[in-house]
Amino acid sequence: MNTTVLSNFSQVDHVELLLDLPRLVTVDAVREELEAGVETHPYVERAVAVLGDGIPVVIPSDSTKNLEEQLLESLDPGEAQALAVAAVADGTVITDDGDARTTATQRGVDLTGSIGLLVRFVEDGHISAATADEYLKRWIDEAGFRSPAYEFDVFLEE
Repeated sequence: MNTTVLSNFSQVDHVELLLDLPRLVTVDAVREELEAGVETHPYVERAVAVLGDGIPVVIPSDSTKNLEEQLLESLDPGEAQALAVAAVADGTVITDDGDARTTATQRGVDLTGSIGLLVRFVEDGHISAATADEYLKRWIDEAGFRSPAYEFDVFLEE
């Protein structure tokens, strides 16, 4: 999972929604990005607080580091490391970064993002569609999140 997704759920004060996702981990580069962001975005402290016990932070293996080095040519450290770990573990990368999403698709790595997680949480009954709509609008209006649609219901129809 990358920085933006953790930041988004922290921004609406519901990072706990992420804690029940299966096999959820993040990487050290994302932890570092979050810690650096606390000064300018204090709500990010909510994400930092769940790292370790709630969301494990993995240290990339040697084979992962080789792929990460390649990905660093076009991606930021958090996205490169998260994508490398997902690729090697045959997992899903959770990112909102456009370049990382394109690279994941090109490499055949499953992916989702903040909106995909909202859809999952609505479909699983963890939150209502109205709550998801509120979160999406807050991300857009308050945090500058770029979404293909302003109304959440559009994503439930896909």
